[in-house]
Amino acid sequence: MSIKYKEYSNLVFLDDKYRCKVEEPNYPVAAVDQDKSVIVANGMTFAVADHDFTKCGLIPSVIMQAEIPNSINESFYRGNVFVGLKDPIFELSSAMRHATELYNIIVKTNKPYLFLYTNGGSDHQVKFIKTQITLISLFLALDLDYLVAVCTPPGYS
Repeated sequence: MSIKYKEYSNLVFLDDKYRCKVEEPNYPVAAVDQDKSVIVANGMTFAVADHDFTKCGLIPSVIMQAEIPNSINESFYRGNVFVGLKDPIFELSSAMRHATELYNIIVKTNKPYLFLYTNGGSDHQVKFIKTQITLISLFLALDLDYLVAVCTPPGYS
C-alpha cells in the first residue's frame, strides 16, 4: 500500500539498539565473559571492571525514514537515518519518547499516511494500552488519515 500511495506516505523503521557500556577514566571495562581466559603479557595483571556493572552507558536509538520504491522488487532500505543517543538511566525508552522523536522528524512532510515498523520491544508493542494511546496521540498531532503500526519479531529489526 505504501508503494501505491508513495506520494502520500511516510515509511518509517524505528528501533533502540543494544546498550553500549561506557568505561570510566582509568577503569577499563571487560569485553569478555566472566571466567573466560585472556592473553596478557608475562607479569601483567588483567584488572578490569565487570561489563555487566558499568555506571554509564549509551543506547543508540535509530529511526529510518525510508524512500519508498516504485516496485516491491526494489529495496526499502534507502532513505534518511536519524540516530539519537540516550542515557539508559535518565532517558528511559518509552512509546511517548519515540513518538516525540518521530513527530519532530516527519511533521514537515505533511503526508497523511504513516507506515511504522518497529521491533517487538515493550516500548513499541502495539498490544499495550500505553503504546496504543501514544499512537493515537501521534495520529492526531500529525493530522494523519491512515496509520499502520507493525511490530516485527524481536531480533529482526
